[in-house]
Amino acid sequence: MAGLARARGGRVTLRVSYFVPPAPLLAAQESGSLDEIELIETRTSGSPAQLDGLLSGELDVVVTAIDNLFAWVDAGADAVIVGQVEATTPMGIYADEGFGTLSDLRAARFAVDALTNGFALVGRYLLHQASTEVEYVEVGGVAKRLDALIDGSADATLLGPPFDEMARTAGLHEVANVQREFPAFPGQGLIVRRALLGTSELVAFLSALRANGLLDVDPAGLDLLIRIRDELGLLPAGIDLHELSV
Repeated sequence: MAGLARARGGRVTLRVSYFVPPAPLLAAQESGSLDEIELIETRTSGSPAQLDGLLSGELDVVVTAIDNLFAWVDAGADAVIVGQVEATTPMGIYADEGFGTLSDLRAARFAVDALTNGFALVGRYLLHQASTEVEYVEVGGVAKRLDALIDGSADATLLGPPFDEMARTAGLHEVANVQREFPAFPGQGLIVRRALLGTSELVAFLSALRANGLLDVDPAGLDLLIRIRDELGLLPAGIDLHELSV
């Protein structure tokens, strides 16, 4: 597994992937507390690219849906969650005005990043509770899902800030809200390669983020993710999110 990269002059380079820059990272950069760490930041195209980066050692840190750890560890990634970049990720299912309720989405094309992991599962769970069968279409990360909704190649998808507001501006509306149904739903997590735990570089990075809003992992949120997978029949044997939280 690849180790930490070093920039010119001996400064450590941490390779970070996210969908949108998380607030604790932006605040830490603004405060100057990350000046001694060279960051290579990548706006990911989707969670499969993040998994590929962790498996190859080309990524050190990823900001992503905590649920992804189930599939990623099952795929061989030796990764753990060290914090949450937000208490919750505000999300809703968005569609055009022709779909007023979850039941109206029956047989609709529902855009997801990855069908069997990540935020897609809470969308699937909401539809499951409404006894609504849809056609799932894997299109990629949240920006691509919004594009699919606007260009008509998908009928509905799960969106969060700032893409939910962009959807409303485009004339789309919220059909269901995740936080109203599941107040404990956890925000995105900060996932790191286990091999980096305890290194002075990662300790300094995490210290800077914690001073600027990085939160501890909420056990109640992990319990909810486990329950969602269990009720969907997608809970892998031998993988415990609580044990992957350090």
